[in-house]
Amino acid sequence: MREGLIFKVTSAQAGSRLDRFLRGIFPDLPAKSVRFAIEGGEVSVAGGKGAKGRILRLGEEVSVRRIAEDLDWLPVPGDLEGAAVIYADADAAVFLKPENVHTEPQRPLEEATLAGYLRWRFPEVEGISKEPGLTLLTRLDYATSGAVPAALSREAFGFLKREREKGRIVKTYVCLVDGCMEKEMSLSFSLDPSGGEKVKVRADRHEEDPLYWTDVQPIRIAGGRTLVRAVISKGKRHQIRAHLAAAGYPIVGDRRYGTVPREGPGKDRLMLHAAEVLFTHPSSKEPVRVSAPLPEEFEVI
Repeated sequence: MREGLIFKVTSAQAGSRLDRFLRGIFPDLPAKSVRFAIEGGEVSVAGGKGAKGRILRLGEEVSVRRIAEDLDWLPVPGDLEGAAVIYADADAAVFLKPENVHTEPQRPLEEATLAGYLRWRFPEVEGISKEPGLTLLTRLDYATSGAVPAALSREAFGFLKREREKGRIVKTYVCLVDGCMEKEMSLSFSLDPSGGEKVKVRADRHEEDPLYWTDVQPIRIAGGRTLVRAVISKGKRHQIRAHLAAAGYPIVGDRRYGTVPREGPGKDRLMLHAAEVLFTHPSSKEPVRVSAPLPEEFEVI
């Protein structure tokens, strides 16, 4: 962290927005460090709290109490309750992510993330990647549990990233949805994941690339709900959640796209679990299929 910094606005800087002023002052820091410092109340202008759009005047004093450097975004290594290594060899591993934890840090020096667990179990991956997610190859939402693959060698990381870009890391999820789904479906609604906490769904438009479709299959129905299997290849943010909600089958416990029941399954977690990941092994080139045990909450129907 850089701490206790004070700057005076020059004639060349006057008229700038606060966020742009700081990005100019700290060109070597990630833009998210500037954003986080402002939103976290770490920046003041002329003695008052600074807003990102604040227009600066000549001679004003900008104080930065602290701002994160690149290394502060690395996950903090440590054990993680509920996490486990469910597959590992010299090239790759698959982790079990518990629900209600971040896959990678969302703030500087954040503890208790899956990426921190990866760094704790396999510290050598820090030499492969300095990104917040290190060598994790998929990212699950905070509320989603299940299988997350990672590379453990530089060569494997390069190979598996290319496989991911081609849609060859296939993820199978199990979820509990509201409604009685009686037939298989391929959901191809167009998704706009940019901006906002909720993905925009265009039910009148369809995604041309089938790698971004969600293939769903009912497993069993009971009590007005359906246990569903959902398969994706590439995937966009909230893809399964948004697709199922747009099709009329919101996932139980989904605060953004559905409802949260007062009791029973979904009361304390999103009923979405990454049950299986399928990928080509970087060395043997043989298929590797790894399953994550289904949480007991999903055994209700």
